[in-house]
Amino acid sequence: MIKIAVTGSRSDKSDWEAAQNTPREQLPTLTREQRKVAEQLHIPEEDYQRSILAGRRTGEKLLKKTELFAKLLQKKVREKTPSATIKSVVLDTWAHRFEIAVEVNGTGIPLHIPEGVVEDLFNLSVTDAEQKLSQMVDQCFHRLGVS
Repeated sequence: MIKIAVTGSRSDKSDWEAAQNTPREQLPTLTREQRKVAEQLHIPEEDYQRSILAGRRTGEKLLKKTELFAKLLQKKVREKTPSATIKSVVLDTWAHRFEIAVEVNGTGIPLHIPEGVVEDLFNLSVTDAEQKLSQMVDQCFHRLGVS
């Protein structure tokens, strides 16, 4: 099983707008710690709740994108090296890249793929994205002497 995760946080415009339009009674309840942070930042609790909600909505989308990418990447890696196994795929939202741990014959191999490459995979107007991903995986394996 591949470990899937998203580190960091962000919210996209549509999730921010949706959070702004969410009725007050449907906002997440703040923990004591979150209330303290809102107070320290001089942010009204309701605004902080909306920010948390927007971040959660985007986080769920990013996690789903990471899961879909992991499945596609596993297929590409296995085509190149059948003995390879993807151990983890982590989207680092601050670095805008996927950090991937691959294992081949007991040896760990780190791969780093820019988030933009993955965005292109899911953008139907970009026709060569899958080929670019395959080339990136091939180049990395070649540099590391894996065949």
